[in-house]
Amino acid sequence: MEVEREQIVLDRALARLDVLRAEAVVRESESLRPTGGSPQAVYERDVAAQAAANRRADLDLAGEGLLFGRLDRDDATVHHIGRMGLRTDGQEPIVVDWRAPAAAAFYRATAADPQGVVRRRTISCRRDRVVGVDDELLDASAQDGLDGTVVVGDGAFLAAVSRERTSQMRDIVATIQREQDEAVRAPDDGALVVTGGPGTGKTAVALHRVAYLMYARREWYSRRGVLVVGPSPVFIDYIGAVLPALGETSVRLASLADLPELPKGVTVTGWDGPEAVAVKGSVRMAAVLRKVVRHLGGTRHVEDLQIDRWGASVTVRGSEIARRRAQVSRSTRSHNAGRAAFHTGLVELAWRAWQRRPQAARVEADDREDFAGWISGDPAFRRALDAAWPVLLAWPVLTALRSGALPLRELTRDVLSEPEVTALLRSWTPDGPITAADAAVYDELVELLGEAPVEAEPEDDGWDEMAELDQLARESGVTTFADRNRSAARNVAQERDYRTYAHVVVDEAQDVTPMQWRMLGRRARGATWTVVGDWVQSAWPDVQEVRDALTEVLGKSRLRQVELTTNYRTSTEVAALAARLLSRIDSDLQAPAAVRSTGVEPLLLSGAGLAELPAVVMRLLEQVGGTVGVVAPHRLVEQVRAVLPDDPRVTAVDPWQVKGLEYDGCVVLDPHGIVEESRHPVAGLRSLYVALTRATQRLVVISTDPLETLLTP
Repeated sequence: MEVEREQIVLDRALARLDVLRAEAVVRESESLRPTGGSPQAVYERDVAAQAAANRRADLDLAGEGLLFGRLDRDDATVHHIGRMGLRTDGQEPIVVDWRAPAAAAFYRATAADPQGVVRRRTISCRRDRVVGVDDELLDASAQDGLDGTVVVGDGAFLAAVSRERTSQMRDIVATIQREQDEAVRAPDDGALVVTGGPGTGKTAVALHRVAYLMYARREWYSRRGVLVVGPSPVFIDYIGAVLPALGETSVRLASLADLPELPKGVTVTGWDGPEAVAVKGSVRMAAVLRKVVRHLGGTRHVEDLQIDRWGASVTVRGSEIARRRAQVSRSTRSHNAGRAAFHTGLVELAWRAWQRRPQAARVEADDREDFAGWISGDPAFRRALDAAWPVLLAWPVLTALRSGALPLRELTRDVLSEPEVTALLRSWTPDGPITAADAAVYDELVELLGEAPVEAEPEDDGWDEMAELDQLARESGVTTFADRNRSAARNVAQERDYRTYAHVVVDEAQDVTPMQWRMLGRRARGATWTVVGDWVQSAWPDVQEVRDALTEVLGKSRLRQVELTTNYRTSTEVAALAARLLSRIDSDLQAPAAVRSTGVEPLLLSGAGLAELPAVVMRLLEQVGGTVGVVAPHRLVEQVRAVLPDDPRVTAVDPWQVKGLEYDGCVVLDPHGIVEESRHPVAGLRSLYVALTRATQRLVVISTDPLETLLTP
């Protein structure tokens, strides 16, 4: 009976959704009709077209899981909760958006604090059918005042956390818990730092917070943008479906490797080992790069500049040029920005020398503006300018580093140790892949060097008449037809001005290297933040160095901290095994409390290795209905992939790539190797802790060495 009652509500909501979709299609079609040719008219058409397209996309995504909850209040009011708010033509509510204040009690009410809620119902739907309901009676004293209040079932939440995993993360909008909801709805007036152990729902909280903020301040965030950053492309693919499922399609998702605007045709295709990451990711790498720029920034010995013109010859002493270069260097923000100032200074020195030439040689070129024009094109002047202050671009500099063309040992002296320099040299080869750590190095070089100076006026491209439209588009964030035409005509791909992001979300923050934090900071000037992570899971040897980098990026932002304490992912059996290792990392650490038991203990296989892996994986595929992950040391991952069965449910990753992921069945291969692969013993234990906490149902640990010493508290 209760299922049938909720089916009536779902049918009504879906019918209303169909009407709204049809209206959105009509509006989108009308917005694309030709209009007047003035910049204002073109701009208004594009605004309307973009708004209509966004609305239609939101409505197309809303059908699946449209309805998932109901609140019966002590004043006899009933609210149905869903992914999107829906009203009748007469403004009668059909479904309340889960982010609305009226829906907050669905996540926050408890028996101790019912907040006026008598019954909370979770409604399970499959496509357009209600397949089940599950109730919680929060205020039994008020139950008698409601007609026909029936309480059904008691396991919707545990069923949700126990369901099979797929290759993509699901949203948890129907089962957000109170401590999670407090983080989701926290004010956005500074930086929110969410911490918690494995399985506490940090990633889900971050994504649902984005959806909530977009709902609460849509105009602000839509105009200035929201950026969600994850540790790897694998992770971004995993979480990619969550925000669209929550009705948000305008948020940028990017891995740390994707943030820099690399040259066309260049992509990140590799991963560094722990030793190279520890060097490239350290803030000391920024000091190395500053030395590299100084090394390439101009000849140490500056030659004299001789100017020959109209029978006259004058000389600018190299010592004068060197002094002017030093003056400009002290006040410039970036290398290439300083070149323009140095160019002006060199013209000034040349002009003074020219004015000192013999009186008999004077001609009509004594006008300073004319002099500046012809001297700037003089070959000798250009050679002197390029020698003293060359134009430097980030990609050629990084290529020179990777190819061994620069004296790296000399440039890293007093900054890096000999083993660190060796690790750096081994990781950089002319034909080697670009790694995520290289991307952050490249971004630092872009910041140090700045844009290449434009030393000649660009040709008129015929677009000046669109200046008014450009201004309107920049102010609103709308991409116009003119923008797209211009982009095609010029064939230039420009990165969005990263300083315009209004909010930045960083997941797995404990593994963002100091260099990557610097990269993020450049894309979030003036932004508010949501930072989620668990310092216990950090693979970085010096956790304090990462904390310091984060503190520098957040600056004076108002800081709020929320700790999540309940483990919704791993079973009590798996959590107990991981807790043994946790006590070795830090005896004062407390593992999050697991909420469910599977009755299946982890399987520990000592004296086994790669040869036994295929059979173990095949058995897990039979035992679980979802995904199976194999976590192995970085050096073994390719060998593991070569022996795994050809099944889309199976994945092989290293401890760095597995951050934030989860599998129904998980195999940890060579745990001793995982620990030893890190430069730091405690960091190695933290990496193993991450690997042991990825399983939701079954965990197998395979080791050629005895496991007792490693997993004994």
